[in-house]
Amino acid sequence: MKTRALFALLFLFTAVALAQEKKESPKTDDPIAAQLLKDKEAHIAALEKAKGVVLKAFDKQYELVKNNKALKIDVQLAQLEKIEEEKKAFQENGVPPTLPALKVALSEYRTALKKAEGQCKLAFEKAAKAYRNKDDIKAASATLDEMKEFLAASGTAALPVVIMCGHANKVLGLSGGNTDDGTRVVTADYVKGDQTQLWKVVPAGDGWIYIENIKSGMVLTANGKNNGTEVIISKKDTPVSENQLWKLTPVPNVKDAIKVVPKPNGKPLGVFGKSRNSGAPLVLWTDENEYHRYFGFLPPK
Repeated sequence: MKTRALFALLFLFTAVALAQEKKESPKTDDPIAAQLLKDKEAHIAALEKAKGVVLKAFDKQYELVKNNKALKIDVQLAQLEKIEEEKKAFQENGVPPTLPALKVALSEYRTALKKAEGQCKLAFEKAAKAYRNKDDIKAASATLDEMKEFLAASGTAALPVVIMCGHANKVLGLSGGNTDDGTRVVTADYVKGDQTQLWKVVPAGDGWIYIENIKSGMVLTANGKNNGTEVIISKKDTPVSENQLWKLTPVPNVKDAIKVVPKPNGKPLGVFGKSRNSGAPLVLWTDENEYHRYFGFLPPK
């Protein structure tokens, strides 16, 4: 319990610190900033509470299986290992549990996150309007920019997603299920619980993002700049490499469709040869507004 409480405090400090990182520090006597800080702390507390409910559901299911004397020992141990594995994945990376017994807890968790995010957005918008009413347009705009960074840093917007291909019933995965540096990103049939098919959007500053693979911890990387350049996963470069920075651009008049655009050349991601088959590599190509360049960032089923 003490360890969890310490983690929560460290998480709160990190998220709030990231959210407050600006070119100019807010004035300590600013009542708008003071209220917004309270609202951000309340948001973090709501996330921790929601997460704690799911972790308790894991613990309850573990005890139920452990105390089920009707199960054969090999079956019982396999189930306990599965619970521990999924609990760790959820605790560390927010990966949704696939266990049927956790279905209700997961649904309530997602509802709580959506509610917390909505309340947090309202708080930021209220602060932005307050600055606008004081004719401080710069602070109002900065507050809305901060909102995006804060929600991502606090975990609400950084939950794992499945990246669906727009023209085929496929998702983005890793070639051969490998997690080595340099592994190609390819289309794949969706497999529930496969963490090589789960991704996280991580803010990189100035509106750019990393797209991080959950299983490998590596990020989507354009292995060049020309047409036909293949996309791989690799470790984050230090200093930051432009080939690892992306923007998600909504497609006009196409619901939930997004183009994934790299920083160096603006050539969006697409499926090689417009293939509808599994195993097709992802490549960069001059924008032609075709469906194989449209993607959906969706919660895992």
